Amino acid sequence: MENIDGKIKELVDKHFDSILKALDRVIAIRSVMGEPKEGMPFGEGPAKALEETLKIAEELGFESVNVDNYAGHVEYGSKDGKYYAVLGHLDVVPEGDLERWETDPYKLSIRDGKMYARGVSDDKGPSIGALFALKIASELVDKPKNRVRIIFGTNEENGSKCLKYYFTKEPYPDAAVTPDGDFPLVFAEKGIVTYKISKNMSQNYSTKIVELKAGTAANVVPEECIAVIESDKVKEIAYVVENYKSACRYEYSIDGNKITIKSLGKSAHGAHPEAGLNAAGGMLELLSRLDLGPETETIRMLYEKLGKDYYGIGLGISGQDDVSRKLTCNLGVLKLENGKIEAIINIRHPIFFNVDMITLQIKEAMKGFEVEQMSYSKPLYVSKDSDLVKTLMEIYYSETKDETQPLAIGGGTYARSVPYGVAYGAVFPGEETHMHEPNENWSLESFKKFIRIYTKLIYRWLTE
Repeated sequence: MENIDGKIKELVDKHFDSILKALDRVIAIRSVMGEPKEGMPFGEGPAKALEETLKIAEELGFESVNVDNYAGHVEYGSKDGKYYAVLGHLDVVPEGDLERWETDPYKLSIRDGKMYARGVSDDKGPSIGALFALKIASELVDKPKNRVRIIFGTNEENGSKCLKYYFTKEPYPDAAVTPDGDFPLVFAEKGIVTYKISKNMSQNYSTKIVELKAGTAANVVPEECIAVIESDKVKEIAYVVENYKSACRYEYSIDGNKITIKSLGKSAHGAHPEAGLNAAGGMLELLSRLDLGPETETIRMLYEKLGKDYYGIGLGISGQDDVSRKLTCNLGVLKLENGKIEAIINIRHPIFFNVDMITLQIKEAMKGFEVEQMSYSKPLYVSKDSDLVKTLMEIYYSETKDETQPLAIGGGTYARSVPYGVAYGAVFPGEETHMHEPNENWSLESFKKFIRIYTKLIYRWLTE
């Protein structure tokens, strides 16, 4: 294996400039979920990113398959043996506030040994890295015993509907990994459930909210919230804003009988809302201090139940288990449309919790509001004693000599889309890549190390 390790390192270095150029081509496509179009189930961006990626794969000598623009794949190996898969995704979350980006989010920028762009670590970088790992492994294995498929999805950030459809057309792998988590590997993932909580708002009081907007996705902590209030007391409201002390920062402007208030927080991944500062929660905190007539209690209740904490304490659903730790609750979207206020929350519950009981408790806690469960992804658990986990840990240690143990996370990955799979990388212990935030980045050395690990894995799968 030492000889193979040396060859893998040599080939990764040889291909690296080509890998970066390929990644830049895919980064350039803003693959945020959009309105469905004919032949483009998740909008134009994700479909174009898939098309470009498959084109790159064909340039590398692979035959590609596009499954109705939901997902696509390339593969190498023998169909007579076992079938393994790497599951990557090409869709990204929105870029957010462009003023907070130090580089163009849709152009691969390299400085101080790091790559910067939206999707560079989540998950375009790892997906392109895995494609080239397959290419390098194919150069080392002339007579493969098994086959390895790289599958590219396009809807991971919004429910993974891509792979649900894909696996109605294509077979499940015998085992799979997804480079959309952390190294050394993730053996347990919390359950993920999203709810929409809404209520009609009265517009008959002298001070009323006429506009309210925060958040772009349920699984992202909003960094900004804007509220427009119509009132004959805008100066009094401005005084409250100026003197209110909170973790969030507030700005305002007055135009006649309207005051526009902006709360500013810090974005973070919805799996770790405590790492951010929720601007929607900060806005509810401020608004709950105003006299909004009959809707004062509505806003106060939204703040107390949804905006005040990150652990479901207000809803009465907080708790933890020994494997996956604390439940988290992220207020991802807050808006007022057509006289109805709507909040979307994203909950990550411990693997041994019951989602039906969580739903019942939320409905009790939010009496007077409509509560709708929008989506649910069951928890994932693969034993640390399984053959898959043992193999992956062995390969990881051979490359890094790091003895970090397998992880349980709040994030949800494509590993849930298959009967037997785990998240394997791509982020290394101690790394901060700012995924789902402005200035998303990944170090060049980590990218190379990731490709070496995946090449070793694919080599093992092809030859075992």
